[in-house]
Amino acid sequence: MVAYNRKEYLKENIMQIEELSLSAIKPYEKNPRKNDEAVNGVAESIKQFGFQQPIVIDAKGVIVVGHTRYKAAKKLV
Repeated sequence: MVAYNRKEYLKENIMQIEELSLSAIKPYEKNPRKNDEAVNGVAESIKQFGFQQPIVIDAKGVIVVGHTRYKAAKKLV
């Protein structure tokens, strides 16, 4: 078990939602998923419904979650 101060942890680790340009973020080089066949479908979904799930990045702008959404968004630009 790890002991930590919950208030301090939350204060330092709050997720922020911001709108950034695609050029401000970059894919994680070691992303294990190879699902380029899904990009067209995701692009169509974004066109029809907009972004419903954010692309999650770390403090350095590297994608943690959302590589397929990133590729689909690049396709729509």
